[in-house]
Amino acid sequence: LLFIVRNHVFFLFLMLEAFALTLTVRNNSIHSSSWFNTSNKVVGAVYSVNHRITEYFKLNVVNRQLAEENAMLRGMLRQSQHVVADSCDAIPVIDTIYQQRYTYIPARVVNFTVNRQANYMTIDRGRGQGIHPEMAVISPDGVVGIVKDASEHYATVLPLLNRKSSISARLRGPGYFGALRWDGRDPLIVQLHDIPIHVELQMGMIVETSGLSSMFPEGIAIGKVVGFGQNTGENFHNITVELNTDPRTLHKVYVVNNMMGKEQLELEQAIGSDD
Repeated sequence: LLFIVRNHVFFLFLMLEAFALTLTVRNNSIHSSSWFNTSNKVVGAVYSVNHRITEYFKLNVVNRQLAEENAMLRGMLRQSQHVVADSCDAIPVIDTIYQQRYTYIPARVVNFTVNRQANYMTIDRGRGQGIHPEMAVISPDGVVGIVKDASEHYATVLPLLNRKSSISARLRGPGYFGALRWDGRDPLIVQLHDIPIHVELQMGMIVETSGLSSMFPEGIAIGKVVGFGQNTGENFHNITVELNTDPRTLHKVYVVNNMMGKEQLELEQAIGSDD
């Protein structure tokens, strides 16, 4: 109060200026229009900043929703479904129906090493979200690895960039399949083994999952051929594959749940126990 009393002349000046400005704007169409446009710009700018701030804090929610939606859409793809004949008759089947085989659980990478021979990954989903060992992990661009262990809320993943990792892969087109492994050097380069030398190769050929395991759906792109050769006396190509997924920029992944995987494994184990 004492401050106002001491500076009452200044405050009176401000009030008179404001009053004069109001009269000028109200009684002059040019000034009124200019004031209206200026005030609209100011208010618009304030609302725009407020909207951007609000949207920024909503990004986590939006990203999670998008990941869940993408997981649902992946489950609707033909490669995520199993063809089931609609007739038991021993005749050629014309009409078929599709049964859901793979579902996808979105997850976020919380830790990942790329500079070791035995790299690993940690994701923020675990047993509580349906994650268990031997489940495949993919990214929007390709293959990432296989779940090794799972706790209640987290899981560790054995990625392609691990000398112990081996994934069944094939050449798109010729259809020949082999084992995809990493030599421990370049984090973007892996090697495809066991492809016979009589197979004609071309640079840029797509390497994809073979579907010969209970983990990965068939036909998921892994990378492309960027080099090949042959060692003297060997009957297989040395094929170099450049990965689609750069592990150094990996944030979002999907864990693949094969709804028929348990049935397949139990049947295969039963065959093995008879030997």
